[in-house]
Amino acid sequence: MRETVRLIASWLVVLAAAAVALKALDRLPSLLTGTPPGARAYESIDRAERALGARIWLPAFYPDTLAWPPSRIESFVGPHVWAVVHVVGREDRGERLVLVESMDEPAPPPATLLPPVLVLQSSAVAIGTRQGVLSRVVTDEGRTLHEVWWVHGARRVMLRYDGAAEELLVIAQSLERTQSWPRQ
Repeated sequence: MRETVRLIASWLVVLAAAAVALKALDRLPSLLTGTPPGARAYESIDRAERALGARIWLPAFYPDTLAWPPSRIESFVGPHVWAVVHVVGREDRGERLVLVESMDEPAPPPATLLPPVLVLQSSAVAIGTRQGVLSRVVTDEGRTLHEVWWVHGARRVMLRYDGAAEELLVIAQSLERTQSWPRQ
């Protein structure tokens, strides 16, 4: 009887160890690429669009202080689908602009896609013909950023920017205008 209990206990330990190892292996790609858990990284906007089966909306205006192409492009598929585009500064190479857009329903992004922030102040703004919300936020590191979000059809678009609120609104307006142009 004791041998049977010992055998079952050993078997359970092996199963538990295998489960932990599989979970660790599942998280390894996220750790290596720096993407949040559940997100997938892409080498280019085109590859991300092909994988998602939808066009990622990009602003027509970028300040000269931002580098192009984006430093990181990700998607996250959960209850909804999100595309995330990270753009760094030309000089300091620090993250300066993050664009997050829901692709299938105007849902807010999951907390794993963006570092948490404390909202200091929010106000309603017009983004083209749509109503949006502009906020001044502070990160856990103490950086003050601006973010704006609005809904356009089935998408919720959010931009988080390390720069002036006025410049962020110009970026947002340029993104909204590009969606109103007729497509060939």
